[in-house]
Amino acid sequence: MVAGPTTDTLIKPDMQAVLSRTHIGADLHAFLLPTLEAVSNAMHGIEARFGDSAKIEGKIDIVITNANDPAKIMVSVTDNGIGLNDENYRSFKTPFSGHKLKARGRGFGRFIAFKVFSRILYSSRYELLSIESARTFRFDITRDQELIFFDGDPDFKHVGLRVDYDSPLTNWHDLIRTLDKNDVADHIASHFMPQFLYGWLPEITIKFDDGEPESITSRFNNVFVETAKGSVDVDIDGVIEKLDYSLTKIQKTRSFKNHCLLFAAADRIVGSPKDLTNVLGTPHFTDDKNENYIVLGVVRGEAFETRLNDSRTAINITPKAVERIVTAVSDVIQQDEAKQIAKIKKEQSEDLTDALRENPILRMGLKGRTLSDYVTAKPNNWTAQNFVSDLAIERFRASKELTKAIMLAASDPEKYIESIKEIVSKIDENNKEALAEYIIHRKRVIEMVEAARKYTDGSKHAAEDVIHDLVFKRFSDTAELDYFEHNLWLIDDALAFLPYASSDRTAKGAGRQKGDKVPDLAFFDDSLILGDNDGTTVTIVEFKKPSRNDYVFGPAKTDPVKQVLETLDLAVRAGGVSKTDGTHMSFTGVIRRFAYIVADHTPSLVSVLKDHDFKNDQNPKIFFRYRDNERVFIQAIGYDTLVENAKKRNQAFFSVLLGE
Repeated sequence: MVAGPTTDTLIKPDMQAVLSRTHIGADLHAFLLPTLEAVSNAMHGIEARFGDSAKIEGKIDIVITNANDPAKIMVSVTDNGIGLNDENYRSFKTPFSGHKLKARGRGFGRFIAFKVFSRILYSSRYELLSIESARTFRFDITRDQELIFFDGDPDFKHVGLRVDYDSPLTNWHDLIRTLDKNDVADHIASHFMPQFLYGWLPEITIKFDDGEPESITSRFNNVFVETAKGSVDVDIDGVIEKLDYSLTKIQKTRSFKNHCLLFAAADRIVGSPKDLTNVLGTPHFTDDKNENYIVLGVVRGEAFETRLNDSRTAINITPKAVERIVTAVSDVIQQDEAKQIAKIKKEQSEDLTDALRENPILRMGLKGRTLSDYVTAKPNNWTAQNFVSDLAIERFRASKELTKAIMLAASDPEKYIESIKEIVSKIDENNKEALAEYIIHRKRVIEMVEAARKYTDGSKHAAEDVIHDLVFKRFSDTAELDYFEHNLWLIDDALAFLPYASSDRTAKGAGRQKGDKVPDLAFFDDSLILGDNDGTTVTIVEFKKPSRNDYVFGPAKTDPVKQVLETLDLAVRAGGVSKTDGTHMSFTGVIRRFAYIVADHTPSLVSVLKDHDFKNDQNPKIFFRYRDNERVFIQAIGYDTLVENAKKRNQAFFSVLLGE
């Protein structure tokens, strides 16, 4: 027997495979990731060369030529740091190197460039035993020998390093055509805000084509001035972690237009800003001089460093933890901005007072609280409509947990009638009247849906359109309809409380046109989350003609499953939706997708659903399937089931107040 080797070596990582599994966005930040990585590496090289004098001696020049021409654009980043000496070169050749880990890096950043550009050139001058040396090479991970060296010296005379990026991938061409130099400068400055607030920065300049270089450092040194700092303790993965925060107040501009919180790790901003508008109640504050300003916060900590992903594009923490972080820092901002918050609460109280003059019965929803105490306890971004809806719901709850009592009564069929009578006897007349109004409304809506299924009078409105309008008025959204102006509870009570719903409208805000693939109903839920989990839940509902029985597997016109998949994909790829009030809701990283098909379960539909491997083993009247490839959960519900379920959810109320 031949003895095997006593030692062996690891095979180097397949970086093309690693890179293919690495996701970056499709926005300006993602396009600038290679540039930001080069600037970060340049700062490490400058610090290694100059030490404590790095801020004074260091210099980084960013040059972008042919900025709006995808065929000719080139981005160069040149520094006067230590250069790509032998030690740094060995680290360069080692993915995920320990050398980079010591500098809070991952040794992976240089590979991100291949998600944006196909040609990358490195040129460097460095000193070896007081003798100046140079190396210039093209870096290409698609080749077996990834480094292709060139003769000749770099075209700069000082010690340092230059990285040239060109030949962008085709998916970036549209963005490149719209690049704006002010947006680019703002974005680079924002990315390195941690250094502006509590670190150091060398002189960083940016130059477009033949224009004069502009100092990013000078431009923002007097803007990002720390106004407050401290720490907060936050539960992350069951452990209380200490996080440091820094706050700054800056004038509202086109690039910085709303309060936000930024997460920092490895001395840079990671992930998307967390918009604090909803928490603070307004996108900006107004000072005594009637000038608008915003509050920017940066939060960092060891908990972020250990959870930073290899591409340094996200921090791997749970949505709940992010929400706790946002809440903790927002509480600090509200304390610091007590005067501004008091103005918001005063305006809310005045608006609610006006609303209560028109609807005095809603005062019962205050449950003995003063209007001021009630408003103080509610979110800062609530409008009078939100308060009215909340008070109405409180009023309808009858202040004695009526719903809970009815559910408990329903759990004991033998004593149900006796329990219901006891509950009714304890409801005061005002609350009984209010609840009755609400329940009668629901009963009438259910009756109208049942009638609409038979809507065949030959008019231009199809039966499914009539039902659609009953559920939610077409060509409208929740920006113009409040809680009591739609009947989303017919499908699912939870849908009525999602942040935004749009009915028969395109992503650009217009109504459905011939040929458009627009969802009948679309719901968007953008949570305050960060990192790999950052994203939005998108839900769509499609109504089909009652009794329709001509479905065919395959084409979207005859296959409702294919239709909802295509429609959902378009909604996701739109990246946002324009509201009826003129504002725009943007979302990224859709991580949850749901779809409802509301259609009678005729033989042809059942056949199509079974061809798509839908199941109905949990409830024979509801077909469902989770499609792994599209990551979407689809339910197909018949109109009879829709009505039946709506009746069941409301039956306890009907029994109490209508004697049914």
